[in-house]
Amino acid sequence: MLKSRFVTISRVLGMLLMLEAGFLLISLFVALYYKGDDIKPLFICSIITFAFGAILRFPLFKQQKIKIDRRLGFLIVSLIWVIMSAFGALPYYIGGYTSYTDAYFETMSGFTTTGASVISNVEILPKGILFWRSLTNWIGGIGIVVLVISFIPFIGVGGMALFSAEVAGPSKDKLSPHIRKTGKILISIYSSLTILCIICLWISGMNLFDSVCHSFSTLASGGFSTKNASGAAFSPVTQYVLILFMFPAGTNFTLIYYAIKGQYKKIWINEEFKAYILITIIATFFITFLIYDPHLGLESSFRHALFQVSSLSTSTGFVNDDYTTWTLPAIFILYLLMFSGAMSGSTSGGLKIIRVILLFKNAKKILQQSISPKGYLPVKFEKKVVPTTVMNNVMTMFFLYITTYIFGVLLLVSFGVGIIESMGGAVSCMSNIGPGLGICGGFGNYSSFSDFAKWVLSSLMYLGRLELITVFCLFMPAFWRK
Repeated sequence: MLKSRFVTISRVLGMLLMLEAGFLLISLFVALYYKGDDIKPLFICSIITFAFGAILRFPLFKQQKIKIDRRLGFLIVSLIWVIMSAFGALPYYIGGYTSYTDAYFETMSGFTTTGASVISNVEILPKGILFWRSLTNWIGGIGIVVLVISFIPFIGVGGMALFSAEVAGPSKDKLSPHIRKTGKILISIYSSLTILCIICLWISGMNLFDSVCHSFSTLASGGFSTKNASGAAFSPVTQYVLILFMFPAGTNFTLIYYAIKGQYKKIWINEEFKAYILITIIATFFITFLIYDPHLGLESSFRHALFQVSSLSTSTGFVNDDYTTWTLPAIFILYLLMFSGAMSGSTSGGLKIIRVILLFKNAKKILQQSISPKGYLPVKFEKKVVPTTVMNNVMTMFFLYITTYIFGVLLLVSFGVGIIESMGGAVSCMSNIGPGLGICGGFGNYSSFSDFAKWVLSSLMYLGRLELITVFCLFMPAFWRK
């Protein structure tokens, strides 16, 4: 049994590394086109990654169905993100662009779609590396596991266990009775929106290379930019285009599928979607009022507010103004948005709006039961009773999130990071946002943090992307029992 599980893990990881080598080759072709000094490191890294993948996969070429239960799914998914990031960091390191700690931070940030960076001047990086950097965002946005269940044929029925392990929230809808077809539908929607975004950004004035890279980052809610000034480097029209595509990136992909099918009623009855729109409108209104500057004008203040609300609530992490210079109430609103995130089933991070709604409804129920202790007052969502198991999952996630956040802040502070930077950096990395507060907020980055702090933040990105429960289950003794 143990041997069978080891073989399963080896085969899945091997195929994934071979797939990652293919993505590295795409970046190599970009490097060849632009004739940069990144041709050699990308070529070497693609060979190394493919070789390790083949070693894990080669002796086991027999195409047979793999049985992946829920526990094995948790273990495989937890390993996937670590292994993929370890090999994905090699182009930065072998090319001599960063230390391995910085390379791993940048790659984990890419795959988890965090967008936090330790590179002070991204504009000096060659085009192939910049492309790989944005491509890690795009791969992580759709989810490595979705790629697995869609394109690795021997996964079979085990795909649902992997899908459930990666999408740990209360919403993991299947768009088809077959999980593999669900994965392909998700990739089709994701790819189509990416292509549409590329076209719109190119029409708005971006060059083609920047359009591709920013589209990868936008639809993935990743936030990696090819410019040091991020969104501020481009025209107001381009900024509005980025806002336009950040919104669907924070929307549940199931609703986008319904929109394509013309099933609009299912969209408008969705409580989470209505809350998502309402939060965006209210936060934008208040921040516009708080940062309004007569010298800049109403349009500029509104655009800066809407851009940052859209960027941080969807965990994209683009910046079009140094929000750390805004008034404290405006910064505090953005700080709260970092916790909530956007919709479940989207590429965004954070707690997700559906969990926030259910927590408020559960609190209301408890208060009502204090008044009428004998009454039956179930928590309802969209007129349906929420099962106790779902509410337990939500409350467990909230407890783990807050506890991990506090522990992360304490670790960062104890190793010399300022309290403001620790608070902002911890929530930003856990919610997979990117920019934080203080020196790591606005146009700042994490380059001045110690290596230890960078490993702490990398771990928080990893935990946040897998929504904590998947990883923490591995530390339960019951997980390892037969």
